[in-house]
Amino acid sequence: MNKTVKKTIFCTSIALGSVAVTLLMGNIQFFKLLDLKAQDAHFVLRGPLPVKDIQIIGIDDKAMNSFPDLMSFWQPYYADAMRAAADGGAKVLVLDVAFSIPVKKYMPENDGILAGAFAEVSPVMPIICAFVPAAMEAQQNPEFTVPLNMMASAFGTSAFANLTADSDDFVRRQVLIEEPRAGTPTEALMRGMALRASEKFLGKDVELKNGKLFLDGRDVQMDEDRNLTINYAGPADTFPRISLFDVVDAYRKGNKEQLKKWLGGKAVLLGPDNIDDRHATPFYTAFTLSKKWRTPGVEVHANAVRTLLTGEFLKPVPQWLLIAALLIASSVSVVVVTSLALSQTAIWGPMTVIALLGSTHIMFRQGQLLSTSQMLLSFGWALVGGIVYRFATAEKKSTFFKNAIGLFVGKQVASSLEQSEKISLTGKRQMVTILFTDIRGFTAFCESKDPAVVVDLLNIYMSTMVGIIVKYGGHVNKFIGDGILAVFCDDDPGAKPGDHAIRCCRCAQEMVVNEVCDFKTGAGFHVGEVIIGNVGSQDKLEFTVLGNTVNMASRLESLNKEAHARMLLSEEANEMLYGQIDTIYVGAVPVKGKTDLMKIFSSPGLFDEQRNAELNAQYPEQQAKNKAMIAAARAKYVAP
Repeated sequence: MNKTVKKTIFCTSIALGSVAVTLLMGNIQFFKLLDLKAQDAHFVLRGPLPVKDIQIIGIDDKAMNSFPDLMSFWQPYYADAMRAAADGGAKVLVLDVAFSIPVKKYMPENDGILAGAFAEVSPVMPIICAFVPAAMEAQQNPEFTVPLNMMASAFGTSAFANLTADSDDFVRRQVLIEEPRAGTPTEALMRGMALRASEKFLGKDVELKNGKLFLDGRDVQMDEDRNLTINYAGPADTFPRISLFDVVDAYRKGNKEQLKKWLGGKAVLLGPDNIDDRHATPFYTAFTLSKKWRTPGVEVHANAVRTLLTGEFLKPVPQWLLIAALLIASSVSVVVVTSLALSQTAIWGPMTVIALLGSTHIMFRQGQLLSTSQMLLSFGWALVGGIVYRFATAEKKSTFFKNAIGLFVGKQVASSLEQSEKISLTGKRQMVTILFTDIRGFTAFCESKDPAVVVDLLNIYMSTMVGIIVKYGGHVNKFIGDGILAVFCDDDPGAKPGDHAIRCCRCAQEMVVNEVCDFKTGAGFHVGEVIIGNVGSQDKLEFTVLGNTVNMASRLESLNKEAHARMLLSEEANEMLYGQIDTIYVGAVPVKGKTDLMKIFSSPGLFDEQRNAELNAQYPEQQAKNKAMIAAARAKYVAP
């Protein structure tokens, strides 16, 4: 067998092996996530798409600040919005607001007002309502019947409102329809909001044939779990939006011309449009990490509606085409690395990578999802195989291994490994703010839940809480069970001298009001000097903080239950706020090892009016001193 035949056999084997390894790696969670991130990059490179026939009515800050009622009692405003959409000539209204319980106990007329508007408007404009599972139980317990839910169910306009999140908590897909059941007609299957809204907009119901969904004669591309890959039109706030306040105001003033200009002939989606109800989508990149760049849930539904109405579906290429593309990528890689000189390989290799990236992006723009990450993996594995073959046959093995380590491990990783031998056991004294948080009643919660569920919920909770801490410039030192120890100091990125207590307080306030997975958080923080640095040995190091300040912060957090509070801070921390944040005196408690009682404070915004009144009546002298201190601090200090 001559060298040419041998080389051909080896190169073919490398190419086929690269494809096989790439396909096997595609089943590993890390590479699945990598594939999703690569897919996200296509959206960013492509940029926004034109949007028409869809309008968002936002429950935004303007509405929140303008309507005097609690949001739970906004039924009259939603009713007016329904009538406004009908008067404006909207084709369909999607109400992305769930009504889980009636409010007749508090506002006797509100449920009836909303149901009346639904009944009045539905004959001329369909209203898609968020499906509430509890509504199905209302027949057994009429006390919890919400008229709107029952009417929407009867009219066949209730739909799933939940969003489908991937393992990295990004929303890229949306469920379209529930799983078909034998003997159940397609029209009786529950839809997702986007699909039901699209049906009503087009005036045509979907057809389910041989496991495929057809809308207006088009084959709706969905995966085996009946999820649509959303072709996002752009980042957050791409779709036109109007404040709910402006729509209600125009309706009540009888300004039909304005309503027609806003809503005429459109699919209208009404839902939360503020900073709290936002989700990561493909346009939420590493360069836009602020929550404001996330997409509101109502706009996610709007993107799904747009995908269905335009027919601009994103669908994975057939398996045979994927394998053929991977084989081409690996074959080109092998030919380049084994047949060309090193100088030529250095030129043609990157050019080939650029060509692969370009081809996958062009296909993305055509609605075909050809995995960029798998193409690059196949190319990379073949590159590795080709280099191994080349050096094994043409270079000294010692030279090959030396260069391969530098090529594939990378300079930064190698440098880090070298420096790790020089890490020393050092520490320093520093003035910091220590924050302790804890989940209220977590032990009791764990006793009644499956461990896997507990871990999943705890991971979601911790991810959100750590995000808040990072947002305010602090860093998490360690997790203690369901608790968090965080440190704020002047060395934090972007910190101003002496502002660590202020940042910690604002962080703690946001954490305790953010009830992730229905977990309630308690927090306590204290300002003082600590020893901070590496503790341990050369075999095991831990970066930690030591000192009485840590113990005091932990003690404060544990006092929340006794003080009927969610956040407590020490007198030292209160003084370090420089009057920039209002506080209220809560009491004084004994501290182990100290003769004087420790004065504790909290935020009045975290108590109801009755509790604030009780504290003011119980400690009038201390409250007066605290208010005087805050006023004096505000007059004397400029906020750090």
